[in-house]
Amino acid sequence: MNERQMRDWMKENLGRLKTLRDEIRVDIHLAGMDAKDKWKELEPVVRDAEKLAEDVTDVSRRAMEEMVEKFRHFRESVRYHRPGGQA
Repeated sequence: MNERQMRDWMKENLGRLKTLRDEIRVDIHLAGMDAKDKWKELEPVVRDAEKLAEDVTDVSRRAMEEMVEKFRHFRESVRYHRPGGQA
């Protein structure tokens, strides 16, 4: 992957992360206090990801992949545990 492709990939995944963040905020509103507490720990990761998106390296790429996966997993756990079950 060349530098331009890496920058595009990072930008795309940063967008995914921000979309997940917004979806999680809605789900958190409907979830319990445990989920809200966990979210307070996880939400600052988006700021870290914004910094990573400017650093085009294999290390930053792997870190971005891990962040996106953590957000997806958290979103699914919140949706599963909120009143009414799955969204």
